[in-house]
Amino acid sequence: MKKLTFISLTLISLLISSNLIALEAKIPTTSMSKALEIVKSKNDFSALKNVKYNVKEKTYNITYVNKNGSVDTIKISQLNGKEVK
Repeated sequence: MKKLTFISLTLISLLISSNLIALEAKIPTTSMSKALEIVKSKNDFSALKNVKYNVKEKTYNITYVNKNGSVDTIKISQLNGKEVK
């Protein structure tokens, strides 16, 4: 009886664990290349200067040179792909 209980609890925990991993994999995120495409599609984009990922805020910090020659920084959220103000 103890073996049967142990086996059933083990199988249930494996099932729950695999379902949680599958749910985590389904969370949509924005890749670095998609974030760069968003910045490059801006009208005043001229050249890429620097790209950093902020782990705490889950944002891409992208610095670029605009057509006027000045440097701009834009933050793009990894979770939804939108610009963070």
